[in-house]
Amino acid sequence: MKKNTKNSIIGILLFCIIFIGIFSTITLANGNYNIGLTKGTENFTVSHYDEVAWKTIINSSTTPSNWFEGESNHTGARSKYTIKGWNYVTWESYDVFISLFLPALFESEELIPLLGLLNSQGYNETTINANYTNSYNLWFGLRALWNFTIGSFKEDPSDANDPLIIFQNPTDIDDILNDYNNLSAKLNSNIAIQMSGFKFPILDSDELLWLFLFNGLALGIPSSSYLEDLTTALNCQNATVNNNILTINRVGETNYIVEIKYNSEGTMASFLVKDVGDNIIFQIITRHSDWIFFTIIIILAVCIGALSVYLILWKRKTNRIRKM
Repeated sequence: MKKNTKNSIIGILLFCIIFIGIFSTITLANGNYNIGLTKGTENFTVSHYDEVAWKTIINSSTTPSNWFEGESNHTGARSKYTIKGWNYVTWESYDVFISLFLPALFESEELIPLLGLLNSQGYNETTINANYTNSYNLWFGLRALWNFTIGSFKEDPSDANDPLIIFQNPTDIDDILNDYNNLSAKLNSNIAIQMSGFKFPILDSDELLWLFLFNGLALGIPSSSYLEDLTTALNCQNATVNNNILTINRVGETNYIVEIKYNSEGTMASFLVKDVGDNIIFQIITRHSDWIFFTIIIILAVCIGALSVYLILWKRKTNRIRKM
């Protein structure tokens, strides 16, 4: 009797653990941070867009589609992505340069001619890695991305291999910034590169953070600590962290504020642009991460409730047997 009861209790507990595991797959790392990515789809909606305020406060010649591709300049526009998988990799300086900086700073059609030009001037993988010897451990993920649309999603994604990049050590990004600026100064002084018309901007810490936010940078878990370490290492002057929310003070036509909230996976949960009076100009929301959170809470509650009921019934049955 006791053996069967023990096996039943263990069975319930194992069921709860396995069921919860379906919804939460966090991979441990050899450091202070873990990866919280899970395979699945995240859906986004533009919940608010004030075009007049955008033109007056943000930039008179742009729209949100300059930040988020597609039709993000329409309230109600939707976007989604599906995380396909990720690997733990090590990047050298050349990998960071061509995978992060070049796609963020230049148009896609410029990349092949630019790489050919750099190679002809001796700035190839071997030379760059020899002069900049840092290496970086990171998780590199791929997702299928559908750009914002006011219509139905097409069957094929806008980008079948959009990257997600999570540095295991967020303080590495300060070294990345220093190496990039040093290399950029040398490239900008090269006569052949000057004549080609290509120019590599020298970035400060706030500019680098803003650049990476729109080019695949995700966070390790816990995201609040990761954000603190990231902004502290970069010594950002215009960025602050409150739990899992990154707030950035920016200047366009006038001053404005951007708030990015991150979910339990280390990816964006919401994106808010407002004026200094807290009036919303532009907002993107998603409910996916909230759904997962409450689903896990409900599953835990059901499992605990089921176990409690089972134990009460088993105790009553035991007491009846003893009385007999």
